[in-house]
Amino acid sequence: MKRFYTLIFLTFVCILTACSSDDNNNQNINNRESSCVNAIGYTGLYWDFANARPTGLSQVPVIQNPGQQFIHSLQPLLGFTIPQGFTAFEITEPQTQTIGVNVFRNDNEVLFRWIPSSSVIGQQIPSQDFIANEINTMFYFYGFNGTPEVLCSEFKQQVFATIPMEFNARLLRFNGRIAQVWVITTYAASSTYVTVSVVTAPETEYDTQVANTFLPINFQLYVNESGGIVDNDMDGFDILRDPDDNDPNVP
Repeated sequence: MKRFYTLIFLTFVCILTACSSDDNNNQNINNRESSCVNAIGYTGLYWDFANARPTGLSQVPVIQNPGQQFIHSLQPLLGFTIPQGFTAFEITEPQTQTIGVNVFRNDNEVLFRWIPSSSVIGQQIPSQDFIANEINTMFYFYGFNGTPEVLCSEFKQQVFATIPMEFNARLLRFNGRIAQVWVITTYAASSTYVTVSVVTAPETEYDTQVANTFLPINFQLYVNESGGIVDNDMDGFDILRDPDDNDPNVP
């Protein structure tokens, strides 16, 4: 089991190391083009970030108005500071070994959802099924029953150390909102291991939430103050390579 969680986190290495150190590239993010022809500025940057493409960021994004500290009761690695006016809700589902968090702004108009690990034992389920479920759940929560505008989509398959993986992502516009949803599925031993990311905000403030909420939370999870990947137990194996980054005896 630990091996599969490590593989999931390794996928994030590409995302987090895709940041450029060129300060000049950080000057005009508001007009920045992206790999999604329908998204510029921070909207496009966050799409590129999720797709492991260069972002041009030269500094680690930080929470400008820090509020409460969230730490998952069963997985202390899942911990970060949220902005003022937001509340974090722990996700724990023992039957699927699901660990995650939903972070809502107190008016429910902004959502950051992160599930680093979940599993379906004994079944291999396509990533399309998981992303469809996440999107439909989000639509239901926001009372939307129409057809969204798909600004961009991405589907990739790869084999990592003989283990098949899928990446499936959507950038959507619906009911005056922008949402980005992606899932990573890893298949082994006739089972499916899943990582999920969902963010959404009103279109008029989506770029602001990317800059001030979504990116800073992501970087808190994986990047330390010096710009390196977090190694909580100081055993020389960072969070992306260490199956248990709270125990130095587990490399």
